[in-house]
Amino acid sequence: MAQPTPIRGLGPDSELGQAARRILAGRLADVRKPESKLNGTIDDDAVHDMRVATRRLRAALQVFRPLGGLTKLEHEVKRLQDALGDVRDLHVQALWLEDVAKKARREKPETRKGIAALGKARLTGLAPKEKRLRSELKRWSSRTLPRMLRKVDGLEDDHRFGGRRVKEPLHWRVRRVHKRMKVYMDAPDATSAHVLRKELKKLRYELEIFQPAFRRTLGALTEMLVPLQEGLGELHDADVRLEVFERLAAGGKPQERKAARALLPLIREGRAKRSAEIARELQRWHAEDIPRRLLQVLS
Repeated sequence: MAQPTPIRGLGPDSELGQAARRILAGRLADVRKPESKLNGTIDDDAVHDMRVATRRLRAALQVFRPLGGLTKLEHEVKRLQDALGDVRDLHVQALWLEDVAKKARREKPETRKGIAALGKARLTGLAPKEKRLRSELKRWSSRTLPRMLRKVDGLEDDHRFGGRRVKEPLHWRVRRVHKRMKVYMDAPDATSAHVLRKELKKLRYELEIFQPAFRRTLGALTEMLVPLQEGLGELHDADVRLEVFERLAAGGKPQERKAARALLPLIREGRAKRSAEIARELQRWHAEDIPRRLLQVLS
């Protein structure tokens, strides 16, 4: 995953308005970096990098929302993020099928043809998604970006960057993630995993924003979120895949049904492996008492 642009020269006593201007400018720069690779052919890596950058930008807009006038801009960024996500999700599934097709030499010729056909079907659905993405990119560059640059330049707030106004929402976010972890451990299904993943991403991006306002140990603790977040992301991909192929196995065309049924054991095996890895990572979280350590640093 692409790393955010480091924000230099901020500390706990910096004014919140100054911090907001500098952090939002950095997050905007991260969104713009992959843009040149999306002007012609849609580049897989650029889509992924820009999607992650829009998530970080939205997190910053939500954090600094109390400064005023950022809600509509955040909704505009979400439009772009959703369009990027639709393309990225199909890229992920198509790449998985491409990899499986290369390894399917032991399968019957008919099954191999079915797998190849499924891959082509995924790519066929990509064209309208890419068309929408190009439309949203045009809207972003011509409308949203100029408005955001004007708004960011005018943000003012003389509260402390490391003050109570910042700490209380972060405490709430840590406790919320901890609660979602317990829910997932009690019922580790696709829904609870997806909710935990979203909350964990929000916590990570918010901690990245406020890292300059706290002790250096916050950076090390933030990095400890990464394996769990990435594992939950892979689990989500497996859950999406499982839903799609179970549907094809039940009601697809004859060739699709055979291929989907041949792939379902592989998909379930992969999901079980990811689930076991996440269980081990959650055990580490509790053994090392990471939520309590985060709350201590944020005090």
